[in-house]
Amino acid sequence: MECVEMKVISFYLPQYHEIPENNDAWGKGFTEWNNVRKSVPLFWGHNQPRIPFHDNYYNLLDNEVLKWQAKLAKKAGIYGFCFYHYWFEGRMVLEKPVENLLKETNISIKFCFAWANESWTKTWHGAGGNREILIAQTYGRVEEWEKHYQYFSCFFRDKRYIKENNCPMLLVYRLRNIPRFNDMIRYWNNRAKQD
Repeated sequence: MECVEMKVISFYLPQYHEIPENNDAWGKGFTEWNNVRKSVPLFWGHNQPRIPFHDNYYNLLDNEVLKWQAKLAKKAGIYGFCFYHYWFEGRMVLEKPVENLLKETNISIKFCFAWANESWTKTWHGAGGNREILIAQTYGRVEEWEKHYQYFSCFFRDKRYIKENNCPMLLVYRLRNIPRFNDMIRYWNNRAKQD
């Protein structure tokens, strides 16, 4: 029986920096740290709010933070980061941390994408009430698929991008939401082979 080496990949939520969309929806200066600070214990022994070591409420737009995180991850045995990716017909949100990683070739950490393919709403998961849609998620056809692939392709070509049998790994959050998912994936696979 052949033993397969497991690789630990950590999901990377890029909400820890300010963006115009969050400022518009939640108020100036909003980041995920606001929610961390507001957390409260829900049961006996529930340690909330969690305060970062040395009160390090870091900003993910700072490349030194990314370098520090990569070093810390490797020390903990983490193989790579899987960055949440948000795409709305070419409009992106929270893309800067991974784009900074692509530019900073001296940061030695493997990475890939998880496409969080749902509408950008003003309601957190599990929260009740109406979900005000801030940016609707659409999928388009070949023209849109090509634009999206073009964005991915510069990351796929990076030697740090996680690949299996030389195929770039891309997670998709909600497959069933994509009307022509099989056609889109077939298109992307053909484009990747061409590249």
